Amino acid sequence: MRGSVLVKLLFAIVFICFANVAQAQMSQDKTQGDFRWTIAPYAWLTGISGTVGAKGYDANVNVSFADLSKYLNLGAMVHAEVLYRERFGLFSDFNYSLLSDQASSKRASLDAKMSLVLSDVVAFYRVGTVPLGKAQTASMDFDLLGGARIWSLAVKLDADRDRGGRNVFSQKTWVDPIVGARATFHLTDAWLMSLRGGIGGFSVSSALTWDTTALIGYTFWEHGTLLAGYRAVGVNYSEGSGKSAFQFDATLSGPILGVAFTF
Repeated sequence: MRGSVLVKLLFAIVFICFANVAQAQMSQDKTQGDFRWTIAPYAWLTGISGTVGAKGYDANVNVSFADLSKYLNLGAMVHAEVLYRERFGLFSDFNYSLLSDQASSKRASLDAKMSLVLSDVVAFYRVGTVPLGKAQTASMDFDLLGGARIWSLAVKLDADRDRGGRNVFSQKTWVDPIVGARATFHLTDAWLMSLRGGIGGFSVSSALTWDTTALIGYTFWEHGTLLAGYRAVGVNYSEGSGKSAFQFDATLSGPILGVAFTF
């Protein structure tokens, strides 16, 4: 429970910071125009493939995003970002999912239920903007990224007692350092493409975590852009042994649909 409270407190601080940035931008002083911020609610139709282990049970979960209606009970996703003078920035991706599905285990037939909070809190530095094409009407922004990926996972495995199984529950929260890069291609005044990738963990908490995102955007309004793309995040985390063991070795992947509001 302490880990969950800590995560909630961290995100409250992050979003309060974004709100203060927005208020500062609207103030009538000489710094007006220094900040640009973005709020983007979105849906990540997340399939999961991998192994979830708790207290001696290792359950294999393999569900495509196409089966979303069968196992997603609740989901909330948002991207918040601030850029200062087109050079320094901070963003946070927040994802909450409540999942349930059948899972396979060597010991018993399982109903797996998972509550997952996944969030990146990342600072970035814009290396520069490069004109593209002969007419140089297109351009590319290139950012270097560094920050933290926060995981909070609660797992409940309801076993088939007729097969000698037992119900187990475990909850873990951990933080992984991450580094990466992002390139945003402004193809026309209306169309853009964004590519982002990173790697982390480095055995600080997880042995490894990685992510990749590709998005296409269409600006339909001065402050609004429709987004569509695909995201994948992988992690290999394990802790303890025997009845105290906990494992989450999985890949989360699926399409993204959203809208970004920039001011």
